[in-house]
Amino acid sequence: MTNTSLAELTAQLRSPGLTLFDGPAGDLKTIAADTLGVVGMPTDWTQSSRIGTRMGPRALRRATSEWIRALRAQGGDVWIDPRTESAWQLRMDDWLLDCGDAHIDLTSVERTTKSIALMTEAVRLRDAIPLALGGDHYNSYPACLGYSRAFEQLQPGKRFGYIQIDGHLDFADKLGAWGTHNHATNGRRNSELPNIAQENMVWIGITGRVDGGELEQIEGMGGKIFSSGDIHRLGTQEVAEQALAHAMRGCDHLYLSIDTPKAEALKDVHAVVTRDDFPEQDFRYVGPARTQINMWHMTRNVLAHEKALYEGHAVAAVADATGRRLMELPMSPPRVKAAIDNREGADFYLTAGQMRLGGALSRLGSRGRETRIRPF
Repeated sequence: MTNTSLAELTAQLRSPGLTLFDGPAGDLKTIAADTLGVVGMPTDWTQSSRIGTRMGPRALRRATSEWIRALRAQGGDVWIDPRTESAWQLRMDDWLLDCGDAHIDLTSVERTTKSIALMTEAVRLRDAIPLALGGDHYNSYPACLGYSRAFEQLQPGKRFGYIQIDGHLDFADKLGAWGTHNHATNGRRNSELPNIAQENMVWIGITGRVDGGELEQIEGMGGKIFSSGDIHRLGTQEVAEQALAHAMRGCDHLYLSIDTPKAEALKDVHAVVTRDDFPEQDFRYVGPARTQINMWHMTRNVLAHEKALYEGHAVAAVADATGRRLMELPMSPPRVKAAIDNREGADFYLTAGQMRLGGALSRLGSRGRETRIRPF
C-alpha cells in the first residue's frame, strides 16, 4: 500500500452514523475477505453545474436502513412480493461492513483524490470488494485509482475490465476552468490507468450529443458504447450480457462505475425540478397558534426528499419541448409516475401529488406556462 499506514488511513475515516442497509459499522482493520467494504465519498465540488450529490452517501444509508428496519419490524424471515412472486430474505451473515466516509479536503482536489484512492486500495488489499458511494461522478476516478493500485499488488501484470453506466462518456481531457480532474473527465482518467484493459472498456446508456473526437478515441482503442437507443432496441438483459462479454475478454476482474444522470440528458428536455432546487428549511412552526405551518414539512410534500411518503408522491417535474410528456421515474417502492400538462397563457406554477394548501399554488415565475404534476 502507498506510503500511508492502515492505522493512519483508518483515523481519517468518519463514522457514518447510519450504515448502508443498517449493516455493521467498523474500520478497515476489521473488514473480512469477500465482504463489501463501504466508504462514502461525500463531495461534489468537482461538478460544474448543480451541486447536491455530496449528500448521496447519507441519503443511501438512510433509505436502505429505514427499509431494512421496517422489514425487521414486521417479524418473520421471508417476504414475498405478490406482483413478481419473488421472495426476499434478510442476510444474516457478515456480507457488508460500513467503514464510514473518506476524508474530503475542500481546498484540494489532489488531497481528496488521494484520500478516496487510499480507501479503495485498503479495502481491496484486505481481499474485500470496495463499494464507494458518491458524490459526483468524478469520484469514480479516485475510487478506480485505488482499486488499480491494489490490483497491481495482488495480481502483478494482470489487467481488469471496466463498465460505466452513465448518460455521458465523461471522456474529456479537460473541462474549462475545472481542468483535467472533474466529473467530465473521469472516464478518460480511468482509461489511463496502467492495468486497465482499454479495449475492454464499455459505456452503457449514452444519450444526447457526444464529442466526435472522444467517440473516435474510444472506438479506436477497442472500447464499446451502448446508447440509450440500443437499450430500448435490444433490451436491458441483452445489453448487459454483451457488455459483460466485451469487458471480461481475457480478464477475471471488473470495475463497475454507475452514474445516475438526471432527465436533462434526454432529448428535448428543457428543465427538471427536484428536491435539490428547493432551499432547505428549518424545522419550526410559524404563524398564529391554530394555523401554524412548518416549511420543513411543506417542502417535503411539494417534492419527495428523503423518501416518497405516499402513493403518487411526486419526486420530480420535467418540462420538455413538446409541452406534454409522460415520464416514468424509477423511485420504487412505490414506483412514481408523473404527467406534465402545459397550458399556454398562464403563470408558471408547480403542484405535486396530493398537495393542496387551500387551493394556493407555489408560484415559481410569471408570464410563463402553468405546469401541473399529477399522480396516476
